[in-house]
Amino acid sequence: MNTTLSNLTAKLRSAAPLLAIALTAATALPLLVSCKEDKKPDEDKKFVEGVVIPANNVSDCSMSEANITVTFETMDAYTLEVSDTEMLVLNSADASGDVAGKHSARVTVTRNDSPDERTAQLLITVKGYNRTVLYEFVQSAGADDPVVTWIDERLSKEYYWLDEYNEKRPTFDFSLTYDKFLSSSLLSLTTNEMDGGRYDDGTRYIYSYIVRTGPAGSASGTRAALQTTGLGLYLCNTVWTLDELRMGFAVEHVYPGSPAEKAGIQRGDIISQVNGMDITRSNMEELWYNIYYNQYSQVSLHKINWWATDLEDEASQMDVSLTAGAYHANPVAYHGILDMPDNIADQPNKIGYLSYLGFEAEYDDELAAAMADLKAAGATDLILDLRSNGGGSVNSSIKLASMILDASYAGKVYAKLRRNPANPYGDEECLITEQTTNLGINHLYIIATDNTASASEMVIAGLRGLDVPVTIIGTRTEGKNCGMDVMVRTIDRYDYEFAPITFLNYNAKDFNDYADGFEADVDMKTYFDDDADKNHVQNATMFPMPLAPWGMATYDIALHEAMTRVTGGTLKTETADAAPTLTRSLVPGRVTIARPERPGMTLTEQERTQIREAQAR
Repeated sequence: MNTTLSNLTAKLRSAAPLLAIALTAATALPLLVSCKEDKKPDEDKKFVEGVVIPANNVSDCSMSEANITVTFETMDAYTLEVSDTEMLVLNSADASGDVAGKHSARVTVTRNDSPDERTAQLLITVKGYNRTVLYEFVQSAGADDPVVTWIDERLSKEYYWLDEYNEKRPTFDFSLTYDKFLSSSLLSLTTNEMDGGRYDDGTRYIYSYIVRTGPAGSASGTRAALQTTGLGLYLCNTVWTLDELRMGFAVEHVYPGSPAEKAGIQRGDIISQVNGMDITRSNMEELWYNIYYNQYSQVSLHKINWWATDLEDEASQMDVSLTAGAYHANPVAYHGILDMPDNIADQPNKIGYLSYLGFEAEYDDELAAAMADLKAAGATDLILDLRSNGGGSVNSSIKLASMILDASYAGKVYAKLRRNPANPYGDEECLITEQTTNLGINHLYIIATDNTASASEMVIAGLRGLDVPVTIIGTRTEGKNCGMDVMVRTIDRYDYEFAPITFLNYNAKDFNDYADGFEADVDMKTYFDDDADKNHVQNATMFPMPLAPWGMATYDIALHEAMTRVTGGTLKTETADAAPTLTRSLVPGRVTIARPERPGMTLTEQERTQIREAQAR
């Protein structure tokens, strides 16, 4: 008489204590061997229906898909089958065997998107015996959060390090909120060190991100939708030490038309109080983030205009009150032809200057207009200031590089985006494109810091791949040689933007080795250390603190050095200048606050289509 499936399961569970095991993908279930296998006669083995049933033959699986290898031993030929073909898929090559002995079979546990736990068995029939249960798989219900489900689906197919992700999927906690699920899962991997970095204390962070952008359809794509509501202050993440107790926020940029600009705040100002409270080491991070994330609807600030007058002069200080308002966060911070300093005033160069805060595709028209202005003004050279540019759109990077170069470069390879071989989107080549404006720059000078990353570094790598010299002045860049495919989905009445690391960036020469950043050709940390002019030494020590408005080379030693390099020289002197050493009551000590991660090197679905269309032409 054949034993029913339910009776078989009951018998096995009563005959051997079961241990629930969490399995990783492609990892075998427990083998009945050790490093040194004990040899026992066949008669000592416990065969049930012609097969040795492992004591631990029940596997608890997560909702994710997993590939599991099972091992067993039979007394004769056998066949395998599954009780639920929707839950379990048996490798057809492993479904039967013609001889006795030890065997293995690969079983795929499919993803469970249902809200219920499910169970299925792997069944074996040995020649001359009744069918019996070899293994049982108990799979947890699908994720309650559909956002987590979306994250998992994309990571399992598109993440650059998807092999390890899929291997470890059964160990992930799908009950976490979507943001915590992303961070906990990716931080548990070891092959994905390029996805992020480490803070000073050694703690890892990741570049991949997911954010809820607002109610469904709130990003309409209109010009009005681009507006930001806030104060309009962009702070440097390096903070001044004013004295033993007080700190000061350095204003990196003020957006035109914003409440901050209307209140008279300028780049180079120092914020020393927020709502009448001194900024100290204990509260500076909270206050800094509140300003960075536009958390204030109303706020009073005490500002110091240190670059125009002495700090001790009351005229250099004032209180301002701001009420949050709408403005355009145009990343084109400044552009124009620079006034030539005295040391190079006799040179014929017309040096164009562009300070660019981020590769934001929504403002590509403003970028193109700035480049057209430089062309119309007769720029013979270009200094590109990317000291605060953490990256952004790959397409914007292509457009900027194309406008920098001569029109003859159109159609040449600028970058190669390489994905995991299993990624269904495959690789792309990014080509220099035809533009209405071409400056025809033959040697680019870039001002950079460790905040210069991703799409900014793509410019450096891309132009060098085309044999265009790029001179870096400032400090070593961040070192973000990987990028994200960005997707936006509406889930449960909200829009979510998800950007996992999906590709690595290579230039036309197949160079990708800049995970540690690009070294500065003129490093402000060391270059002026032995300069005879103490003004240079002091200003270099203060870099990258914003000391004056954009384009003012007087207190911006990186800009001044770049201008001098354009004309074939250097600021560094062997004999002290007649000018007196700068004296300020500012203590040169500084503290750095961890800046929130910027967009990086991003590619939207629409931009990916545009790149492929350009490649097909």
